[in-house]
Amino acid sequence: MAPHEDQRAATNPLFNRNRMKLGVFAFNGGGATMTTVPEQYQLTWPNALDVGREADRAGFEALVPYARWRSFVGPEHRSGRTFETLTWAAALAAQTSYSAVMSTCHVPIVHPLLAAKAAATIDAISGGRFALNIVCGWFEPEIEMFDAPQLDHEARYRYAEEWITVVKKLWSEEIYFDFAGRHINVQHAVSQPKPLQKPYPALMNAGGSDTGQEFVAKHCDLAFVIPRGNDEALIKQQVDDYRKLARKRSGREVQIWSSAYVAQADSYDDALRYVDYYAVDHGDDPHVDAFIAESITRSRVIDPDALKALRYSIKAGTGGVPLLGTAEDIVAKLESMARRGIDGLLLVWMDFQNGIRRFSREVLPLMEQAGLRQTKPRAGSLAA
Repeated sequence: MAPHEDQRAATNPLFNRNRMKLGVFAFNGGGATMTTVPEQYQLTWPNALDVGREADRAGFEALVPYARWRSFVGPEHRSGRTFETLTWAAALAAQTSYSAVMSTCHVPIVHPLLAAKAAATIDAISGGRFALNIVCGWFEPEIEMFDAPQLDHEARYRYAEEWITVVKKLWSEEIYFDFAGRHINVQHAVSQPKPLQKPYPALMNAGGSDTGQEFVAKHCDLAFVIPRGNDEALIKQQVDDYRKLARKRSGREVQIWSSAYVAQADSYDDALRYVDYYAVDHGDDPHVDAFIAESITRSRVIDPDALKALRYSIKAGTGGVPLLGTAEDIVAKLESMARRGIDGLLLVWMDFQNGIRRFSREVLPLMEQAGLRQTKPRAGSLAA
């Protein structure tokens, strides 16, 4: 670990020594399943607070929102119902005591001065548990709502490079500074107070391209990846290559995170039937069609058989790793992911509130027995 990671481990559980860290993802909106069943998670502040408190009580490392400014379908569709992530994180930080609370920022539409000040505020509220997920922007109708240009992929990361450079200076500089970039210009800039975490709060980005991975290696502490298939050796190579790049680029370690959807049941077959029920029998096809058209098929052609499998995976849990079956089945899968070098998983359920309670009650004790986790530690107690 780099020295600043040792310091942040005193307050931020993202830097603890658990072999498999856990987060809850997307409960600031309609969730990460694309279904029409009535029992799916419903976005209200009491429901979001309930999920966040349950994860915090159970010792999950991260509470992670996604940023969405409009739906993929129509103006009333649930995919557009989300809480803004900075204010959401501030409120959740005040109501929790252990988990890292994250915000997700679309850098083309959030000014670095606002991001830096808000992050420092949430870090103070949380007692040093804030983290920032940086998104370079990809859903064009959202960007257009802000009258901002949709940049091509390489330009997005050039913009993000300027953006995070300014944010880091705002978090560290005690005097006024100027910054003149191609995309961002600030004059006599300063931000007070500084974040509690030094040198800055934890940063995450889902950089998958060569350019994105370079950005993560230079600036971020957590890399979010989509595993390439299910072959253990192939995924391990993907993870190892990412770590080597970070060491070469910046001389430090990065954590590798991914996502998973959980269907816990009394048997593996029961779990499969459950996923078929909400993702196939009652799948939200207009939602998945729009999502795939915007994020995937716009840039490449997909084989029909692969597209069918992709549609299923996205409706089941936005393409995450499936954690299906009994608590024992799920722990076996988690052990497999840890062997491949995955440090953490962001979990989603079709029904967050009942799902996380059963997971915490039945899976977490088995993870402790398997050596994947320790009983909920005090933040930083494993850093030494």
